[in-house]
Amino acid sequence: MAVTASEWLITSDVAQEVAFRVDLPEAGHGRWVLSYLPTHRRLTRAQAFTGLVLAEYLLLEWDSDTPPFDTEIAALHAAELGLTLHDVMCLLALRAGPHAEERPGPSAREDTANAVEEGTTVFAV
Repeated sequence: MAVTASEWLITSDVAQEVAFRVDLPEAGHGRWVLSYLPTHRRLTRAQAFTGLVLAEYLLLEWDSDTPPFDTEIAALHAAELGLTLHDVMCLLALRAGPHAEERPGPSAREDTANAVEEGTTVFAV
């Protein structure tokens, strides 16, 4: 896992996600945008870095044969972004789109829609 950071851009070599600094003459000047969050959500540099680390963490665990990951740690990272772990997982799954692995049975979108619990907030990007 390697997240690379510069003054303007934070990238991941594992997840296809990125964070970049917004330097427009507006209230969010100097804040960061994370690729899997809606663009109106502006973050601190630390939050953007955490968001990319969390994306890598989840992606590596989905493809791993190792014991289950620590959901409490992942939930703490998600909370730093003002989201639940479930929200982050849904946002990343929605971004996977046509790249997602094909499965027999109902489509991945139908599976996701059916799995979302009542009262859960899901952000569509």
